[in-house]
Amino acid sequence: MSGDSPTRTRALFGGAALISLVVTVVFATVGDGVAVAEATGLRAVVVEAGHTLVWALLAAAFAIAAARARWSRLSNAIAITAGVVYLLFLMAVFLWP
Repeated sequence: MSGDSPTRTRALFGGAALISLVVTVVFATVGDGVAVAEATGLRAVVVEAGHTLVWALLAAAFAIAAARARWSRLSNAIAITAGVVYLLFLMAVFLWP
């Protein structure tokens, strides 16, 4: 976001954090609509909580970026962690035996 003012950058990252937080709350309360009836044990935990965790991590990454008015190593590491969790979630839904 080079060339943007810090205020605009904070607003954009803050908006993304807010949207991510809303999705997190919806998934945590209402659910994400993903059901794997045969999932048990660790797979069930990943299916039930994985999608919500992804959005919570994204909310955290965007909130840190908003606070610093730039994307940082910390926000990047958290966003990458969200991607890894999402891959694990997808594996649990579609590939886990």
